[in-house]
Amino acid sequence: MSDKFFYGKGRVSLAELDASTGVPGAWRYIGDVSALSPKLTTEQVKHVESNSGQNIEVVNFDISKSMAIDATLHSLDADNLAMMLRGAVTTTAGGTASAESLGTTVAVGDEIYLANPGVSDLVITDSTGTPLTLTEGTDYDIDAAAGRVTIKNVGTYMQPFKAAYTYAARKTVSIFTTAQKYYALRYDGLDLANSNAPVRLDLYKVSAGVLQELAMISTGNDVAGMQVTFAALGDQSKSPTSGLGQFGSITRVG
Repeated sequence: MSDKFFYGKGRVSLAELDASTGVPGAWRYIGDVSALSPKLTTEQVKHVESNSGQNIEVVNFDISKSMAIDATLHSLDADNLAMMLRGAVTTTAGGTASAESLGTTVAVGDEIYLANPGVSDLVITDSTGTPLTLTEGTDYDIDAAAGRVTIKNVGTYMQPFKAAYTYAARKTVSIFTTAQKYYALRYDGLDLANSNAPVRLDLYKVSAGVLQELAMISTGNDVAGMQVTFAALGDQSKSPTSGLGQFGSITRVG
């Protein structure tokens, strides 16, 4: 027998399972995945005899089987975040705001966040009968991406100050607001140790664990990754004695 070494790279896709039928929906490529490591475990009953004085293990047998898949995802898109945060994606269309109050009393040095990030065309006025317009760079500074206004001068302006601006579209992901979901998982891999021979991992039913870690402040020389563990579950609609079993399969092509 010749050695069959393996060095894998490839893409991972998920398809959400219908909650009623268990049928996979549309497949979604989840972006770059730098680690995908299945781990199989069994729980066993073991018996050590008590009559010979040797304490020999005389029987053992499996009473459960489980499988986990450790993965590191690098695409922090809204759908991936929602899956790992057990959240929902809310899409807000771009629009305009007018007469948004910055608070009844602000002082020099105060930082005020507007109701929306992604700001452009900002105009801040005061509350006099004929409103006066504050001057950017003199009376305030704006971090447009964050929607953060820093007050530099209040002078004799009448408060509250009011903001009018345009804001960009955005997606927001909530945290722990949705129930756990189930997916089919497919890995379309290439074995670099064997001339890029195709390798496929199919798992019929997995649940994504919650996000284990995400470095929001990055260091080092690589992009951030989301560490998560999927639990592979048995699909009871499939026969345990069939060629592919109830968990899934690994396929080598060629």
